[in-house]
Amino acid sequence: MKQSGCEQHADFFRYCASLQSDALLAYLETLQEPVWECELMRVALPAADLVNGAAVEMYRWHFVLFHALYGLQSHFAGRGRYLFVHFMRTCVRDLPAAGCCHYFDEDSAAFCGAGCDAGDQFCAFHGRRGDELAVDMLSERYFYLDPANFSALAAENAEKFIGGAWNLLHHQEEYRRCLAVMGLPDGVSLDLLRKRFRHLARTLHPDINPVDHAEFARINSAYRTLLKLLNV
Repeated sequence: MKQSGCEQHADFFRYCASLQSDALLAYLETLQEPVWECELMRVALPAADLVNGAAVEMYRWHFVLFHALYGLQSHFAGRGRYLFVHFMRTCVRDLPAAGCCHYFDEDSAAFCGAGCDAGDQFCAFHGRRGDELAVDMLSERYFYLDPANFSALAAENAEKFIGGAWNLLHHQEEYRRCLAVMGLPDGVSLDLLRKRFRHLARTLHPDINPVDHAEFARINSAYRTLLKLLNV
């Protein structure tokens, strides 16, 4: 039987009641390096079952956490800081000074900071990319701030939605081992992963450098494993 709007909102507020908001804020205030969603879950939602829960339940815990995180962005903005929300690399950074580029690079978890023309928020290099990124992030923010989206996902779609993220959470050790093989940091984007592999392939491919055949095989294996873990 389909739930009414009131019933759906009751479920949302029931899950929210489990959120340890003070603990989450305190943890974020002292955050130095980007963290995975599972670390935030342990702090903010200790009741969440990240191992045995059904996909829909995992999605709902995820939604409640991200709802809280996006809600806290204004808190940090009022203190001249930026809360970047991501399932692999949530972090808090100081906002750039006026006249400096506000383009935020996810891979380095840092703002560009280059000089801008008067009245502009992004430098000449990041102008268009910055505008596109801002629109995408605004769209995602309002998705999680709308409680109606808490129950909007059907069970089969929740499985797809949550599968990639939870697959990584359950294989963090293997994920980080493969990144180390490729010389990449934790939480790297898919685009940078592919660029790194292309660079290594040109350098180590047996057709170019036969001495490094074993090393290329190791790199290739790590790359294929990462693609599988990222559900690509």
